[in-house]
Amino acid sequence: MVAPYLPDEVKHTFVNSAPIALDVFDRAAAPCSGAQRARCATAPPSELAEEIDGAAEWLGVQPEEILLAALGRTFGRTRGEGAVTVDVRTGQHRQARPVSLLCAASWPMGPSEMLQGAHNALAAASGHHGAPAEIALTIDPVADDDTAATAALELRVLRIDGLLHLQWAYDAARLDGYSVEEMAEQFPLALIEITSDAGAPL
Repeated sequence: MVAPYLPDEVKHTFVNSAPIALDVFDRAAAPCSGAQRARCATAPPSELAEEIDGAAEWLGVQPEEILLAALGRTFGRTRGEGAVTVDVRTGQHRQARPVSLLCAASWPMGPSEMLQGAHNALAAASGHHGAPAEIALTIDPVADDDTAATAALELRVLRIDGLLHLQWAYDAARLDGYSVEEMAEQFPLALIEITSDAGAPL
């Protein structure tokens, strides 16, 4: 796993060697307590799927890079700034690629820097060889996909009849419902920011 991309002029904002670890959860995992699975689903504006596809083509990136950058912005705005490990699952076999995602609310990490960080992290990621991360981003999951069932927080991005659907699955023992609702509200806004204002990664 590689450290998140940080432009030289931004590095002083975080710890000198690497950004601090960000805890996105309201509570730590309690020993001997099972997960209490809960869900929060949203359907963003109908044109958002087309915006993601158009931006991906224009910027020369994969849609998952845009989604990952938006997730980093969402965490930055709702949970604080730092870095989290996210298992990104795409493709037919849903192999998890763990990435270290930089989460930032605003300047000096603009949309271009957020997308550059996601681009670099995914380019350097390999298949999962250790314990699964507590956070997962799953792109277009199949109906019987349960590979991320152990994630304490999972964002599933689905396309149904050309429309984008977002499903947040989480452990209610670790996260309050209103915390997840806040993330769900911010994520489409972060997506629009990335698709509208980001420049192509280097």
